[in-house]
Amino acid sequence: MRIKDTIQDKGWWRFVPAILLATFAFVAAANAQPSFAGKFTLPFEVHWGQGVLPAGNYSIRMGPSGPVEISATDGTRKILTKPPVVADSEKGSTYLTITSNGSERTVRSLNMPELGKMVIFSPLSKAEREAARAGHLDTLPVVSAKK
Repeated sequence: MRIKDTIQDKGWWRFVPAILLATFAFVAAANAQPSFAGKFTLPFEVHWGQGVLPAGNYSIRMGPSGPVEISATDGTRKILTKPPVVADSEKGSTYLTITSNGSERTVRSLNMPELGKMVIFSPLSKAEREAARAGHLDTLPVVSAKK
């Protein structure tokens, strides 16, 4: 009986390796480098998800999953987007796609050919896709941060 009682008393030790592994994984994820980081300048106000950004200089950071963080380089404004949809990138440079509806502009996607990905913040409607084919969408260059 004594051996059985001793084993039951020390049963919690079986979970120590799992707890340590989970702790190390959390710390590594918290300190992970973003899968994309870049800078861009907005020459006009844009709607981005639920937020509105005035004209100015911004940085963008994106991890392997989760929200995208857009911050004013002067530290005055920051927004987080919901996790975007990921698709294959288009050839060419890194850029934001922006649509216009009257005077309102909306960020729709970020093309990242160096990663082979495009993140879509707000999918284009059928009419907007046709306008894109005709070359009637605005694009804004994004300068990728060097790692």
